[in-house]
Amino acid sequence: MRKHYIDVIRVIAIMLLIPFHSARIYDYYPFYIKDDESMILQLFAIFLSQWRMPILFLVSGVGTYFILLSRSNRAFIRDRLKRLLIPFIFAVLVIVPPQGYYASLSKGIIPANTSYWEYYPTFFTFDLSQIDGFTGTFTPAHMWFILFLVVFSLVSIAVFRFIQHKKRMVTPSTHSWFLYLLIVPIFITDITFLGMEFNPFYFFTFFLYGAYIVKESEIERMIAVERTRLLILAIVSMGAVLCLYWLHITNGFTTPLILFTLLNAITTFAWIFAIIGYFKTYMNKKIEWITAVNKMAFTIYILHQTLIVVIGYYLQQTSIFMWFQFILINILTFISIGILYYLFIKRSSFVKMLFGAK
Repeated sequence: MRKHYIDVIRVIAIMLLIPFHSARIYDYYPFYIKDDESMILQLFAIFLSQWRMPILFLVSGVGTYFILLSRSNRAFIRDRLKRLLIPFIFAVLVIVPPQGYYASLSKGIIPANTSYWEYYPTFFTFDLSQIDGFTGTFTPAHMWFILFLVVFSLVSIAVFRFIQHKKRMVTPSTHSWFLYLLIVPIFITDITFLGMEFNPFYFFTFFLYGAYIVKESEIERMIAVERTRLLILAIVSMGAVLCLYWLHITNGFTTPLILFTLLNAITTFAWIFAIIGYFKTYMNKKIEWITAVNKMAFTIYILHQTLIVVIGYYLQQTSIFMWFQFILINILTFISIGILYYLFIKRSSFVKMLFGAK
């Protein structure tokens, strides 16, 4: 049975990537283009970064588990390569390079009169120390998420098949506090591979949690029962995280690593499962606009960051106030995606395949 609340979470999480990556232009950390720094947008970005990608991997795990239930292994692999790998390759070759071009222009790495086609061959300069591409070298950019989904989908076949045939471990008599044990793998995978910027073991944990939620229906009941307690924990722990970040940025205060990692694990867990608990309780129904946007969710993901960088670059050439820039970047990115999807992408099955649209 389709879990409509998962569709709602997926759509909202994807759409939140637009204000998140727009805020990255104004935070304190490196990005493709930068402008005046804002502590408010920095804390906003930190807030979203605590749970936005983990929850996307979790809902992807839910979807992958459902797909595997209805397909043979061969059909599943063919579907995942078509739906994920082809859009990944297309995006890296076509959609991502403009980010490097405008990063290079913005930072003065290439002359201002350099055309995009003059820059394009240099995009394929590999520098593992600059794999984020913020200086214009090769990067998968935001498409790392899609690449991870390709790998996770293939690796998880045996794991998910095992889960499918395994008896349920969680029963109605299992105490709701069992749910909080799920913090442990989050903490372990994070602290063990802390130096890894894009930690596959950490994100695979959430991918597996998605399948676990589908298999163990009692987990959903627990999450719904605990939703208020989870939300309180989420708010308190997030407040502590934001306070510590603020102290670090303003005063150089450093929290002991193991304590900060544990706090992050608790915060991520609490926000994700509080969101699931409330959406399961109140949003588990078919919503027409969610259904429509869900069909273009991958398209939004593929296009959003490049559009943000391009729009942001040109708005930086104006004298518009920072907050108006931020608002305009968000509005113009949403509008541009809608125009591109409905006028060009939706009209061709081949183009839809390239952009991962349904």
